Amino acid sequence: MGKTAIHDFFELGAKEDIDGAWDCFGPDAVWIDAQGDEPGTTYTKAQIRDHLVRLNDLAKQIRSQGIDGVFEEPVFLAGGEQAIVEWSVRKGTGEIVDRGIDLFTLKDGKIAVKDVFRKA
Repeated sequence: MGKTAIHDFFELGAKEDIDGAWDCFGPDAVWIDAQGDEPGTTYTKAQIRDHLVRLNDLAKQIRSQGIDGVFEEPVFLAGGEQAIVEWSVRKGTGEIVDRGIDLFTLKDGKIAVKDVFRKA
């Protein structure tokens, strides 16, 4: 499978291109976080940009402590409209301190759903 909005999202996010990463989401997109009262917290397209800013700031704080996130290559499921991305947060020693998966759904070439599942 060729490059997708999921690939673009991670590449742009790594470059701290908030607007570019936000543009990878479709107009009716939702991002369902692992934490919150729902369970989780659902962010609409209008809220996703601010969420990206918060996560970018948090990533900077974490990296300053020698900890960083590692995102694996997306694994596309049957039909190619859904993909799983495994991720982990690791110390400089390689020790994993957090891990989970993001389940993405694509629609019309954009991210329609980013649903985060986290090991607690």
